[in-house]
Amino acid sequence: MSKKSKNTFGEWVKTVFPYALVTVVVLMTVIMGSISKMNASASLSLDSIVTGTSEVSVDSMTELYTVADLSNTLGLASAGDVADNYVMTTTMYDSGQTTAGKLEKPSLTDVDASRGVVEHILAEGESLDSVAAKYGVSADQVRWSNGLKTTDVAVGTTLYIPSSSGIVYTVKSGDTVDSIASKYGSSVEEITALNDLEVSGITEGMKILVKDGSLPETERPEYVPPVRTYTAYTYTYLGNTSERTNAVCNRAQGAGQCTTWAWAKRPDLQVIQANANGWAALAAARGFPVNKTPAAGAVFQTSSGWYGHVGYVESVNSDGSINVSERNYSGCYGVLYSTIPASAVGNFNYIH
Repeated sequence: MSKKSKNTFGEWVKTVFPYALVTVVVLMTVIMGSISKMNASASLSLDSIVTGTSEVSVDSMTELYTVADLSNTLGLASAGDVADNYVMTTTMYDSGQTTAGKLEKPSLTDVDASRGVVEHILAEGESLDSVAAKYGVSADQVRWSNGLKTTDVAVGTTLYIPSSSGIVYTVKSGDTVDSIASKYGSSVEEITALNDLEVSGITEGMKILVKDGSLPETERPEYVPPVRTYTAYTYTYLGNTSERTNAVCNRAQGAGQCTTWAWAKRPDLQVIQANANGWAALAAARGFPVNKTPAAGAVFQTSSGWYGHVGYVESVNSDGSINVSERNYSGCYGVLYSTIPASAVGNFNYIH
């Protein structure tokens, strides 16, 4: 029995020993490699990366992971530090700080630097010009950004300032970044980046910086739209009663009939529901004074033409001419303000 047992043990040693030896060698190699990797990663900290003293390749990223995993598996004291280095490096890699597979020094943004739109409350002793100079933009850009016709601004006013050359624009319904960039002379990329619109996009009422943008003349606060001027028009079918000078058409007050304007100026005459050519007779029948003498507040009337015409006397001038307002006259699809010369004043009836 003893001889059989010895032979069995010898066979077992011959069988197991080679595997045990290989295992020990592998384990020692792993441990030595781990120590080497830990030493390397210890110098590969976030600080060294930011200061540019270390370059991290994609292969180094893989090695950091392997070292971190082995350190954790073996329960080494430095496992926490190694893992932290790997996590921080991975975060920087994922944030886009790479070129051609190499982790580079990140471009860190100064958190105090102004971007996009800056809100500035005007303090005592400041002016719009001084605020514009402070932020390196023009006074016009500040005015346009705040809808101001002039540079006069009260202390305590909140001003929206473009942080760089351009304008502050308030987003309107239907706007897109593309349409804003195209209309105001900027670029989609700059508007998106400077206003952090990559995720949220724009919403109605949002104030954004339009880099290098400029307001078209018609949108500037000081813009005055041109007006159509009529001078000394004479229509034969109305005779000299149609003569007007210094005429300005205000289309903003809307088109309509001459009678609706007269009723708006003299609501008491709404009892007269007829074409303009019958107003003088109907007004006299209802007890309104009607004569040939103009006065401010009177309605002037003529029966000339198909339907006649009425208008409102705004004022009487010292030379005998009268300033009037009237609707639907001389091609003005709005309210025409003009002067009827003294020579033509007697051609009208006046309802007082």
